Parts: sequence; C-alpha cells; structure tokens
Amino acid sequence: MVSLRSRVAKAVWLNRPLAMLAAASLVMLSATTPAHAADTTPLDPDPGPAGSFAWKGFNWEKRFWGGAPQFNKTFDAANVSNPDSNGYVTLSLTNPTGSAPVGAEFQSTRQGFGYGTYSTTVEKDVSALQKEVVWGCLFTYDPLATPGYNEIDLCEASAWGGGASYGESWPVTQAHGYWFDATKPPGQGNNTIVFDTTNDAILTHKMVWEPGKITFETFAGEGYGGTLLKRTVLQGSTVPVPAKEAIHFNLWVTGGGGGDPEHVKPESVVIRDFSFTPAASTTPVAESPITLTAANSKVKGVNSTTLKWTGATGSSVTLWINGTPKTVPNTGSFVNKFKGGATTSYKVCDAAACSNAVSVVT
Repeated sequence: MVSLRSRVAKAVWLNRPLAMLAAASLVMLSATTPAHAADTTPLDPDPGPAGSFAWKGFNWEKRFWGGAPQFNKTFDAANVSNPDSNGYVTLSLTNPTGSAPVGAEFQSTRQGFGYGTYSTTVEKDVSALQKEVVWGCLFTYDPLATPGYNEIDLCEASAWGGGASYGESWPVTQAHGYWFDATKPPGQGNNTIVFDTTNDAILTHKMVWEPGKITFETFAGEGYGGTLLKRTVLQGSTVPVPAKEAIHFNLWVTGGGGGDPEHVKPESVVIRDFSFTPAASTTPVAESPITLTAANSKVKGVNSTTLKWTGATGSSVTLWINGTPKTVPNTGSFVNKFKGGATTSYKVCDAAACSNAVSVVT
C-alpha cells in the first residue's frame, strides 16, 4: 500500500522529467566562464565540457534556470559556492524576502558515468532539516532515458512537508533507491528503501552500480571507517542500465505535505567530497541476437500490444512486462491485452540472452 506521504511526493516526482530536460538543454547553451577553484584534483580523462567550476576531477554547472522540483520553481546559481580552500562546495537555500525561498543545484556537465563506485561525504545533520526542505543528495539522472530516467538516489533526505495536512507527523528520513518508471506513483514505479536519520554532523555515502545490482552504504563520519548506519542491496531486471546520466546535487523546498514552504528559513549543506571510480573493464558483451518490436492498437478501450521477436532459441522464452516475468511459447509473437492507459516496458529473454527493451505508451 502506498503511504499518504508517498502520494504527496508523487506530484514532485512526476514534474521532474520535464524540469530536468529543460535543465539539460540550458546547460548546453550556457556560456558561463569556468571558475578558478581551490580544488586541485587532476581532471578525469573525461571530465565533461567546461561549466561553472571544476571539482573532484569533473566539470560542473550551477543551476541558473527555474522549474521543478522547487515548489515556486526558483533557483539561483549564486546559491552554489565555488570550492573553498578545503575543496568543499556549499549549497545554500535562501529566502531573501522571507516569503519566497530560492533553491540550489549543480550537476556534472559529463553525461554518461555508468557502472562503478560513487561516493560523497556531506557535512549536515540531516535530522535537523526543516520539514519542507529536501536534500537531494547525490543522484543520477538522464532526461531522455524513459520511463525511469536513470534516476538513482544515493542519499536523499526529507520530511516531505511533515504530513500535517493528513493529520500525521512525518519525521525526516533518508532513502536508498532508484526509479524504473516515473509515470507510476511512488511504491509502484520505484525501488526505494527508507531509513531513519541520525544526528551525525558528517555522513559518507557510497554506491556501487553493477549490471542488475546496486549496493548502497551510509556511514557515520568521514570515510568508510565510521559506523555503518545502513546498507541496502537492490537487484533485478528493473535496475537501470547506463545511458547519458549526469550527477546532480540539490537543495530545495517541497510545497506538499502540509508545510509552510513560503517561510522556510535559510539552510545549507556542505559537500566535502565526491568521487567516481568506473567499474573494471570487462570483455565486451556480444550484441544480443534477439530483436524485439511492438505495436499497439486499441478497440473499445482494450489495448492489444503485439510483440514480435526474432533470434531467440528454445521452446519457450521469458517475456518481461514492467519487470514481471512471464513464460510464453517461443513462437516469435505474443499479444498482451489490457485496459487503461500506461507506459509498459517489454523485454524477451532466452536462456542465453535478452532482447532490446521496448516501451509502449497507451
């Protein structure tokens, strides 16, 4: 059952794809002069195009455009600092008029990180976040990778407005997880584990992204030597595959959940460190011999999606429908009938390989 809290968050999540698409477009048009920052980390061989500043081996763009997920669609590049003398970047949520808060966000200019180990160290007691504030700790996002947008959330934290409008009191929680279908509500289109916060002033978060598997870890303190507060392992066919995802950090205000978003007080988060280590090179996987196509028709409210495939071996195949397996005869075709409108993803696998994934919007 989806919680009331998740329903409130739904509107925010469903607005994110368009906002991020606009963001990606604007980044490419930006002519911001790169800052000469204190960080001296050598640039990665693929740091991404020059942006607002270089940090931890990569180039980054400060968000200067408006849009979701901030409730009033207001962001300011001035709310993201350049790296200081310690190499730290500070995100500041401001409210200069007292009734119109301004969010902060920055993202990598590189698109496409893929499998590997991601880590960030953050200076913030997240248990003390105002109930309307969302700390969008490190997450990946590709606005063109529908339907889940390759969104993997390493360490998001919020009370999502606090729940007063539902007669509830929601504490600040953190989450490890990912989205595989953003057209669906929370609890259906994502795979996310929520856990309690602590009052640690510094947290280190680590994520290992592998084919079909993501391992998340959150530690108290700086580095991996502190107390392991939470470890989450998520695996299965819905785990995102690499596309052109960028890395984002943001600090913003939600308008849901019964809070008072207009009057939040200034808040800040200090990001002490970020690192990315690509997965070790492996022998390239041969292109799958299985090819899948899909076509849909609708008669009297009933959808008939005709799937056709070639190249599969064996007497039967596994047809994956929105991440759920179904064994069907290997006849080269199958018709999926259902009512209603939705985005449905399909994939066909034999004992040795899987086809391309196909999404059908009805």
